[in-house]
Formats: sequence, structure tokens, C-alpha cells
Amino acid sequence: MKKTLSLAIVLAYVCGFAQESKALSKLKQETNANVTISNSTSNPNFIHFGNAPQLKSSGAKAKAVEFLAQNFQAFNLRSVNDLVFVAEKTDNYGLKSVIYRQEHQGVPVYDGVLKLHFNKKEELTSVNGNAISNIKVNTTPDINPQEAERIAKSMVDNQNLNMSNTPLEAAKTNLLIFPKYLAQGGSVVPYLAYEIEVTNKKDVREFLFINAHTGELVDQFTGIHPIDRNLYETNTNASNLKWKEGDTFPGTLSKWQQNEVTTSEHVYNFFKNAFGYVSYDSQDHTMITVNNDPTINCPNARWNGTYAGYCDGTATDDVIAHEWGHAYTEYTSGLIYQYQSGALNESYSDVWGETIDLINNYEDEGENLSVRTTASCSGSMRWKMGEDATAFGGAIRDMWNPNCNGDPAKVLDTDYYFCGTADSGGVHTNSGVTNHLYALLVDGGTYNGYTMTGMGLIKAAHIWWRAQNIYLTSTSDFTNFADALEASASDLLGINLQGLSTTVTSAGLSGQSITAADILSLKNGILAVQLKSSPVTQCNYVPILAETPDLCANATSNPLFKEDWENGSGNWAITNIPSKPSTWENRDWTIISNLPKGRAGKAIFAIDPVNGDCNANLQNGILRLESPLINIPTFSGGKYEMAFNHYVATESTWDGGNIKYSLNGGNWILVPITAFTQNRFNNVLDGTSNSNNPLKGQRAFTGTDGGSLSGSWGQSVIDLSKLGAVSGSNIKFRFEFGTDGCNGLDGWYLDELYIYNCSTLAVEDIQKQNGITVFPNPTSGFVTIQNTKNSSLKKVEVYNAAGQLIRNFDLNNGVSKTSLDMSQLTNGTYVLKVSSETESNTVKVIKK
Repeated sequence: MKKTLSLAIVLAYVCGFAQESKALSKLKQETNANVTISNSTSNPNFIHFGNAPQLKSSGAKAKAVEFLAQNFQAFNLRSVNDLVFVAEKTDNYGLKSVIYRQEHQGVPVYDGVLKLHFNKKEELTSVNGNAISNIKVNTTPDINPQEAERIAKSMVDNQNLNMSNTPLEAAKTNLLIFPKYLAQGGSVVPYLAYEIEVTNKKDVREFLFINAHTGELVDQFTGIHPIDRNLYETNTNASNLKWKEGDTFPGTLSKWQQNEVTTSEHVYNFFKNAFGYVSYDSQDHTMITVNNDPTINCPNARWNGTYAGYCDGTATDDVIAHEWGHAYTEYTSGLIYQYQSGALNESYSDVWGETIDLINNYEDEGENLSVRTTASCSGSMRWKMGEDATAFGGAIRDMWNPNCNGDPAKVLDTDYYFCGTADSGGVHTNSGVTNHLYALLVDGGTYNGYTMTGMGLIKAAHIWWRAQNIYLTSTSDFTNFADALEASASDLLGINLQGLSTTVTSAGLSGQSITAADILSLKNGILAVQLKSSPVTQCNYVPILAETPDLCANATSNPLFKEDWENGSGNWAITNIPSKPSTWENRDWTIISNLPKGRAGKAIFAIDPVNGDCNANLQNGILRLESPLINIPTFSGGKYEMAFNHYVATESTWDGGNIKYSLNGGNWILVPITAFTQNRFNNVLDGTSNSNNPLKGQRAFTGTDGGSLSGSWGQSVIDLSKLGAVSGSNIKFRFEFGTDGCNGLDGWYLDELYIYNCSTLAVEDIQKQNGITVFPNPTSGFVTIQNTKNSSLKKVEVYNAAGQLIRNFDLNNGVSKTSLDMSQLTNGTYVLKVSSETESNTVKVIKK
């Protein structure tokens, strides 16, 4: 049996659809809260309270404890003990935040963090972060840390990243629960993994997540990001130290070296003066720069976790500040370098690089820095990144009009890099969206039908900083960022903000504060660049059920058997088989009309409920839907197939459904994937000891569409001849949906099932082969049955399309021809089984 879950979602279900928990609904009602639900986890990842929760405790930490004790179920936590206190922080604005980390059976969850934020009155204003549910992993690793480190270093060695040939080391190794696809925005799949930082402290810094059971790579992202100051040339050997704090400046330094020393000081002063944040780690760490680092593929620049490196021709003030921006991001939000999280990482570096460039009065000789009011790509240098970097040959990005450099200005832009893995998921390209937002809010403008009144650099910088330092987490995406910006602006409402300065002397209080008008501009800006729009719909994520060709005309117009459940369950047998009846919450296949994706009509549905605890309250069992007996006519033309429409959205590999068949009263056998001609079973249910699903280890339909927490309607087709269903045989089917002991998602929906033969063999040809003629066919009343082989007719049986016997006539007068009244039968397809003295044959008759 699998381990007990650390997180057990307690969502209510109505007609099979996941709804928000009662705890979250209650919290929203009591506090008038605005809630954002994560696409990856289905859990709240940002709650902004309209009215502060009523908490009796004193002090931010005590209030956080009280709030979580009362509301842990709103985050789909099994117990408040799943959260471990990390820190209480007071920022430079005097506002407090309390941070908790999620654990599962004592193992930390990667980026499983909740942050609770308080205003000046120590009222709780918002909560954000990630709560990861459905963690079904064995927390005892099968490989040790040393073996995982060996595997990780070997992998990096084979990736040809170590151009300097410097020995690799594992600088950090942590055992954790890694939620794969959280950064990509897909449905989370948790793994027990070792997080290993492999580095040579020069040109390699990779974070690998190694499966702690199998040693396989789960995920990987880079840590290389293309005022005590040290400047080195080529490398950080002591003999190559060219300048240190206190040396005469500029001395013998080249132009590029001078820029690196000077701008490092500008960066240090900027963050210290405005935000009280001293050096990139807030601990006054030495800022080390390496010029002409030979491990850089020039022209380029980067932060590698230890120092900022540049090539001659790249070290301009905005590029230098950009690379140091990566260092500040690493020690605040920790945004990883993938997909939208990585795009935010890049954008923050552009924002800080350009802000410092605009206020430091350095390297601006002869430049037009006037405010841009049109979409023109030429003229003013304002908002252009790297415009003075001679090695780049001009600006590499344009924050005011990202399209000028082929970057997106909004999420649903043709330049947006949607779905690939190049450039770590488009981190440099897609940074254009949030770059554009910053430029619009600073200077004002109209874009995409929305107007923003410029709030200037001071206000915008403080909003961006608070979002970075307080709200964002490692895997925050654009939607999280939008929430963080709005919360930050609300937090700073009315506070006299520090001015911006890159000199040793602070600018002091600016006299500027965020206003309601600024917040409105921010909201307009978020709408303008579509920050909360999802690009997933434009991605080529693979659905469980692919599009299929249309069925032949016979399938729907003249099937042997049809069921659409519009008039009930008919002759289908519905049963449930719980593994532990004493804790089983009773449920069965149910006919419902509220279908996903707005599908019309009714379907039959097996729920994948969110219940149980995988320990005492076990919910493992099978929901079984069994068809009536279906008789295959005795003529041999063509082949019979079964097609059915369905929708799948289950807990991936833990819960799922499959189809079994019994041929001619034989044993029940799982339909093999070789019998499917369209949309076969997509996966295998977990077969390890962690699963107690009765269908464990079997092929099944399971999981959700790629990049989604839901499914989509599609059609599967089975060639019944591959099951041995041929002329004259009979067959039954079982649709079985199996669940494990706890948790779920949505379920399995079935609609419009057809059994048919696409053969175009004419009715009269079939009759000729059988020696039986039936006419007229189609008929609206009487039909004549004649045996052309001149033997006597003995019996006529009439079967409906479901294979059920509905009429039985004994013919005792030895005739070779008789009449049959079908006028009282409903319109449709029937099969007549005609027995003579020597044989029995079947004929398909259409009643109209």
C-alpha cells in the first residue's frame, strides 16, 4: 500500500467537476477575498483579502499561526503540520511577512512555500505561494546522495558545457519532493528527487533533479545568467586581480574594465539607497567581476553564481547592471531560469539595468533619451538594452516596443515563444512582455486599447522591487507576477517612497507615494500586455485523445448497436467493487447532463473523487459498467468496429479506466492496444507497491491533457475482429474505472457508443449468400421471407440492434416462404435469424 499523503485535497464535487473547497469558499465569503488558482496545482496561489481576516492573536507570527490553523484546508492541506515556519521578516517599508515551507513526511517540497503579508496595522492583507497536493511518493530513497551526485556530474560532463575543463563539483545536494511541470505551467507530477548543483565556479552551474528511486533525470535548469568590488582579468586567480576597492581609479584599466568597476558601484548604491538591500545577498558580499573570461562564448556576459563575467565590447552600464540583476534575483525571489519564471528573471535584469542606465548619467554622451510616445523603432535610445555594446552591434532588446527586436509586447503576440524548450523556454524573448509593462507604467501610453498614466521610475521601481523581494517564488509565472504587482502597489499606497540614486549619497525620501490612480494604471497595464492570459491554448501540448477521422456513414446511420445514454442506462449493468467496503463512499457510474467543455446532451460518468487518506479511510475500488450481450450477424462482409466518444481527466497513473471484453461467454480480457485503430490507452497505471488501485499495472486511460488540468473530448475506435468477434459470435464489454485509496481529480465520461460495419456489401448480395431473401427491405410494415434453397423454414427470431431477442416465431407447416409483420416495431435496424431444416442464417432489415 502506498504511503499516507502529506496533502489531501478536500474539494467538493458537483456532477463530477472539481469545485473549490468549502474552507476556501468560507474564507472568500468572510473576507471578500480575490483568489487566483494555480493551473498547475488547482490550489490557491494568491489570496488578496478585501477585508482582513479577524485574528485574535498579537504579532504577525502569532496571527499567521492562528490563520493557518483555521484555514489550512483552504490550501488543500491535510494538516497545518504540513507547514514548517521559516522566518518572519520586516522589509524596508516596515511591513512584515511570515514565511512557511511545505513538507511531505518530513521532506521539503521544492517551492512549496506560503507567504503571509501584513500591513502597518499588522492586519493580514494577502497570502501567496504554492501548496502541492497529491504527493504520492515513497520518501525513502533507493540511491544515496553520493550516487546521485555521481550521476548528476556524469550527465553534465556529457552535455559539453565544461569548456574550461575545470573539475566539476556538487556544491549543493538536497533531498526534496520536486513538482515536475510546475514551472512549465502543466499539471504537477511530484517526484522524490535530489536537487544537485553541479558547478566548476566558472562556466558551469547547472541544477539537476535526480529521481531518488531510479537515478533518472527529472528536470534540469541552468544557474548561469548570461560594493566591495574586485575586478579580475581572464580568471579569478590572485595574480589576475586588476583592481580592488580602495585602489586608484581608473589607473591602467581599459574602457570596459572601468565600466565594470563603475557600474558595479552604481548597482550597489541603487539597491542600498532605495530598498535598504546591501549587495546582492543583503549581506554586503564582495561584488566580483571577471573581464574577458575565456569560458564565455563571446560576445556575451553572464552571472554564474560566483561572479559577473563580460567580454570586451559588452560591458556597458545597462548590460553590467543586467548581470548583477540576476544575482539580486537569485537571493530574493530565486526565480528559476525556465519558461515564464525565467522570462521574469530576464526581465527583472533588464528593468534594473535600464533603470540604472536612465538615472546614473553615465555613458550617455550624445544620446537622445527623450520619452518615446510612438511605436517607432528609431530615434530615442530610451528603453533600449545594450545600445552602447559595440560587440552586439546595437541594442539587443527594446523595452518600449519589444517587437522592434522580434520580442513579444503582449502574451498573445505572434512573437511570443509559446511551447518549445529552446533558450530555456524562451526566457530572453518572452521577457519582452513584462519589459513592455514596466516601460508603459513609467512613461505612460496607450496600448492594446488600454491607457496608462505614467507614474515615473520611483513608483514603478518600488512596486517591482516589493514584488520581487516579498511575493515572488522560484516558479512564479506571469499570472503570479500580476497578482504580486497589484498586491505590492496596494501595500505601498500612501507610503513616502525613497528616491533613486546610484551615488554614495542617498536621494532621501522622494515625496512620492502610490495613489489609487497609479493602481488603476497598473491594472490597465496588466490587461494591456495580457499578463493573466494563458498561452497554453496556442501550444502543441499533446491531448490524451487526438483528433480522429470521421466514422463511415454506416456507423451512425445504420449501426448494429448504439448507446448515447440520453434515455437512461438501459440494459447496461452498473456495479461498484470497493476494496474496503467499510470506508468506501458509495458511488457508481451515473448519467449526467452538465458535461465538460460545454458538450450538449447527457453522458455516463465515473467520478474520480477527491477523498480518502490512503491510510485508514481507503477509497480504492472499481466502478464497473457492463454492456448487454451483442450478437454479431452471420454474414462475413467487412469487419465490425466499436467507436465511443469520451473525456478523461484523472489523477495521472493513480486512477484511470480501461475496457475488457468477454467473447462467446468466455473470460474477461483487457482489450489489447493492438485492437485500437484510434486513441488507444495512453498510459499504464502505477504498478508499484505504492498503489492500491485494483487495476494497478494495467493499461488505461489516465491523466490529463498536456499543459492542462483537464481533458478534452475525443473518440476511440476498436477493431472487434482483433478480439475474435466475427460472423455469428457474441460479445460483451466492461468499462472499468479504478481508483486508489485517496485523492482524485474529475473522472471518465462516456458518450455515443456505436458498433457497426462499414462494409458496402449490398443487402441483396448478403441475402443471396445466405440463401434467404427478405423483401421489401427497408420496410415500413410486412416483409416476405423466402428460402431460395427450397428447404422448409422452421423458425424466425427477431433481434434489436442491442442483440436482444424481441420476437420468436415457430413455423410448423413446412413452408419455404412466409410473411412477418414489423409495423409495430420502432424504426431502426433489426437482425432476423432464420432457421431452416438444414441451416440458420441472419439478415439485417431496416424498419423505417
